[in-house]
Amino acid sequence: MQRVFIHTFQAIFDEFIFNHLPRNLIYIRASGNSFTIEIISGSSISSLFKKDLHHIDEKYTLSVKKKAIHDDLKRLLKYAILSHRWYEEGEPSFQEMSSNPHGSGKGFEKLMEFCRKAEQFGCKLAWSDTCCINKSSSAELDEAIRSMFRWYRQAHICIVHLAGTLNISELKDDEWFMRGWTLQELLAPKMIKFYGKNWEKLSDIPNDKEDLSLMNLVSRITNIPLADLTSFKPGTRNIRQRMYWASKRQTTRVEDISYCLVGIFDVNLSIAYGEGDWAFYRLMEVIIQRCDEWGIFAWAGTPSSYGRTKAIARSPECYQEIHTDGFPVESTTKVHGDTSFTLSRRGLHLVLMIAIGDLQSTGKADHYEFAVSHTLGSDRPDFMPIEIRISVEDLGIEEDEWAIGILNYRATEEPEEVGKLEGGKDYVCFLLRRLKAKDESTKTKESEDRVWKKQPTDNILVVHTCFQTRLESREPLKRLWL
Repeated sequence: MQRVFIHTFQAIFDEFIFNHLPRNLIYIRASGNSFTIEIISGSSISSLFKKDLHHIDEKYTLSVKKKAIHDDLKRLLKYAILSHRWYEEGEPSFQEMSSNPHGSGKGFEKLMEFCRKAEQFGCKLAWSDTCCINKSSSAELDEAIRSMFRWYRQAHICIVHLAGTLNISELKDDEWFMRGWTLQELLAPKMIKFYGKNWEKLSDIPNDKEDLSLMNLVSRITNIPLADLTSFKPGTRNIRQRMYWASKRQTTRVEDISYCLVGIFDVNLSIAYGEGDWAFYRLMEVIIQRCDEWGIFAWAGTPSSYGRTKAIARSPECYQEIHTDGFPVESTTKVHGDTSFTLSRRGLHLVLMIAIGDLQSTGKADHYEFAVSHTLGSDRPDFMPIEIRISVEDLGIEEDEWAIGILNYRATEEPEEVGKLEGGKDYVCFLLRRLKAKDESTKTKESEDRVWKKQPTDNILVVHTCFQTRLESREPLKRLWL
């Protein structure tokens, strides 16, 4: 029986090592005045922690639940994880640390100081993206990028080094808050500790996510709600808001602004450096398959050059801030917009509420005004005019017919496709264009050259309904390929 259990324990241990820990880790040896570190792989852990593992082995019987062993292993093999900005040079690599763990230079000094802080938190294991990923292996790099959010989430503590901050007053200007990868490194950990340039802690409590004053400051800096900072849940919800968090962040490689969001949206995406902006289009393809939120299309700027649609943004930078105070209230009983849109080789299939109108130049370069021509029969228009910015030299206003396609109308259960608009509310919309009809006989007919197409704009379009708030407008909906 004992031999059977040893095999069972070994199987549980192996499963834990390969599924709950990074592939490579830093092992910290601290004894008296001696403090050394070395890179180890998962296969080395059993020998390094042999005594402690034997104690766990003897502690349980066959009837014990797997979770109890997991909990003990998690306490024993807890690791600290580093979040930082790379120096331009001098960061120790996997190869350098594997051959000579006694390095020098400011990159190595930072790594050693991180490991000292990790040891103070009771961790004998640590992880840093500089030296714990063998970047010469494309398979290992791919695995690390796709596992990164999970590794930060499962770490005992995330230690953040803010190289541009001496005290709390300088926090808002630190470059750490402007980088793409550090977004998930802020959101994923359950425990986080901020240290300034000289490794002085910025608060007096072990977990800065429990420091309400500090988290409120971080919320103002990042525009991330406090609830998401302290208990973030990954997934394909609140897409537009999460893209907005990333919109002002930068990465050195173009592809990384997409790869660094994989864990935040909890999607699977293969890594292919060299693909450029195509990475973001692929990310959006995957998200759209699992998303039913109209807000994913509430962006402005340059559309992706991939695919046949202009309704997909080129990058998170297109997701500008929107003031939502005037939006109609949504709930489980009040579903807004099309929740069944699809993306295929033909383009984006989306149901919109169409309102035809006139587009005119304001006389100022790249500035236009759109006014809906349809009214409810009163002496005032149904919608306020929309200010639009379009950076195109020759827009060809007179050649086309113009309309807006409203995204967040309220869906109804009526047999015919009809949507509702509430009075005194704001609605997000696209600017649409199509060729004018040649004559009256073709005005109501659609042909291949008379289909609505999305016209990219430099600002997110929001139209305000100006009929009385107690009234509702029922308008027909139209299925479009954009």
